[in-house]
Amino acid sequence: MMLEALVTDLLCLEEHQLLLLIDRRRVDRVPLHPRLRVVDLRGSYRQSYTDMVEEADATLLVAPETGGLLEELTAIVEARGRFVLGSSSLGVKSTGDKAVAYQLLQASGIPTPVTHEVRHSDELVPLARQLGYPVVVKPRDGVGCQSVFIARGDGELQRAFATAKRETGQDTQLLQTYVEGVHTSVSLLTDGMRCLPLTLNLQELGGRTRLRYHGGRVPLDHSLCPLAFRRAREVVRAIPGLMGYVGIDMVLTDRDAVVIEVNPRVTTSYVGLRKVLRSNPAALMLEAARGNLPDPGEIEIVGTARFTTRSTEGAGRRSARWSA
Repeated sequence: MMLEALVTDLLCLEEHQLLLLIDRRRVDRVPLHPRLRVVDLRGSYRQSYTDMVEEADATLLVAPETGGLLEELTAIVEARGRFVLGSSSLGVKSTGDKAVAYQLLQASGIPTPVTHEVRHSDELVPLARQLGYPVVVKPRDGVGCQSVFIARGDGELQRAFATAKRETGQDTQLLQTYVEGVHTSVSLLTDGMRCLPLTLNLQELGGRTRLRYHGGRVPLDHSLCPLAFRRAREVVRAIPGLMGYVGIDMVLTDRDAVVIEVNPRVTTSYVGLRKVLRSNPAALMLEAARGNLPDPGEIEIVGTARFTTRSTEGAGRRSARWSA
């Protein structure tokens, strides 16, 4: 869904030629265009990717942080002296590891859930009781709501921890305080120093014990929007290496904006943002990565876009339904 939106917007920039590396087994909807060359992955992904990086002037990555994948792919671009249209490998590493991100946020005094790394199940219950139920169990490098659980008691906690370990293949999981409020995200542009928040977005999450992401609404009109934007600027100052388009997940309580996670890449909210932003978000993202942020007065948001995601059975793909 993000790939289709990005390719469509990038093709509007007539001065560029695009090379797209995909796996046709996973991606079946790609626009046909004379300035788009699609390379269907058939052999070694790393070799194909490296060849394309060396051929291109700049690389925009659509990849998860899980298992250090986004960091590794970013580092390959940097090692070959090519331009990364996004966060540096340092920025990806600092945010992709949620335990590291927590330490950076906490050191800067940014409100964020208290977080513990837990390796052994006998640590769980004492820590959870110390934090106070409900608590959240999540992987330290997951994306979206992958293997994220809410536990309201000792039994639920033990089951959630065991399931998360099994699904992620990681012994260490994170245990966090649960923050009650409105689930949101901020879509922003940054040149590495300055920050321009674009929209506050509603995140629609479901599930009593296992959290699931169902989509969202862009933008969200909320009284704490100015505070959420201020928190976004604080995050960019606190975490080095963020660049281009960044998404910051927050929970808005009665009086505060609590930072949950930092996504150093294009997020799903992009597909909503491009429907309400008068400017081409891909063009703005490229300029931000070059160190050029638009004047806030040039950003015009018109209307509201709501999107819902659903998995295609048997394929693991996602598509979107829209309403205005």
